[in-house]
Amino acid sequence: MAVRKARATVKDGADVSAVALSRRERLLLLAAAGALQLIAWVLVYQVLVANKWGYVPWLGSDTAYYADRGLRVIDGQWPYSQFPYEYPPLSLLLFLGPPLRGTLAAFHAWFGAQMIAIDVATAVVTTVAATRIWPGIARPLAAAAALAVAVIAAGAVAVDRFDGVVALVVAGVVLCLAAGRPVAGGVAAGLGFSLKLTPIVLLPLVLMRAGSRRVGAWAAAAALAAAVVPWVPFVVHDAAGVRDNFLGMQVARGLHIESVAASPYLVAQILRRGTVHIVLPFASLTIDGPGIGVVAALSPITTLALLAVVYAVAWRRRRALSAHLEALPCAALAAMLAALCGNKVLSPQHLLWILPLVALCLAGRAAVPKAAGGLLLCALVLTQVEYPGMYWDQVALGTTSLCVLVARNALVVGAFVAAVLALWRSWPEPAAAGSRAHGAEGD
Repeated sequence: MAVRKARATVKDGADVSAVALSRRERLLLLAAAGALQLIAWVLVYQVLVANKWGYVPWLGSDTAYYADRGLRVIDGQWPYSQFPYEYPPLSLLLFLGPPLRGTLAAFHAWFGAQMIAIDVATAVVTTVAATRIWPGIARPLAAAAALAVAVIAAGAVAVDRFDGVVALVVAGVVLCLAAGRPVAGGVAAGLGFSLKLTPIVLLPLVLMRAGSRRVGAWAAAAALAAAVVPWVPFVVHDAAGVRDNFLGMQVARGLHIESVAASPYLVAQILRRGTVHIVLPFASLTIDGPGIGVVAALSPITTLALLAVVYAVAWRRRRALSAHLEALPCAALAAMLAALCGNKVLSPQHLLWILPLVALCLAGRAAVPKAAGGLLLCALVLTQVEYPGMYWDQVALGTTSLCVLVARNALVVGAFVAAVLALWRSWPEPAAAGSRAHGAEGD
């Protein structure tokens, strides 16, 4: 395959040789990324769903809730004030695309197709980000293939949840970081907040890549606008409703049985030394017992503490982050895992948020980020094993399901530790690396 030579300039001003893709090669690469996703979904349906391995889409899933909320909106009702709603406002747009006046089965099918289309878009954005990080075609293609494997590992849960759009936002943030577009990265992080809150944890990484205070201020302002503006109509209509409904629902949630913080209690239960019990109703299963209320209440502080660790390391290593674009997905992964590990809720679909980061870490050169990606692939598989197949065993606090949950969470925590360690030591400072660029070495 013919390629053309180009000169690339890294942030610290060093000129390096790189192999740039032609426009035709780039288009073929992106087409391959989309095709790999479609192949992955064929395998998910023809192998996993057909044999009822892992998650099987069904009409009683979250899509029934989405359809109900969408119908209420088109009937003129306001979320947060006229009906309860637990998500940020931009999520509503995803429920208004499929047909709402037909049957639930039709909505379910159209919504699933919409999420698969978003998944393909995520693959394209992730692959474009990979071309910004690495010259040539090998590693971007590896990232596209790794993302397809991750989708198979996650299974069909993505077609019944809107969390795939969070993965698209996260991939967009990484692309903006790799392309040196901090203002656009701020917009993406802010929109992520208006979709499902958590992507805003990537904003400090965006600001660290700004390069100057002025650009950083613009990026912060863009993030603030994207995060706040979608809320304005609802706050103006009924500020108390937003406060009492949305914030009340978030605060009132207990400690999710699948959360990392629940794992010590599950271990005690496995060893027959625990006194926890499941809290009704049976939806996102929460547990209660001695001290659990305090653990749940402290989850925001735990999350902030873990993020502080990530960004303290990232700040110390900011020159390496600027010189080695390959480190950016690892930094983003560490921040997202900090949010997942610290949160009191860790639903199966939440792991979908990090799929682009897993793929980019697996495609890189450094061994420790690859290890983090491998651990998360295993965690995705165990998540398919435990949900929903072990749901009722979880309700009964059965030993087998609790062991699977503890093992899955240990993998997630191990991946978080690996990502932080990779930030600390996997990429040399520019002085140690000499004048060579992050991607100048051949594949």
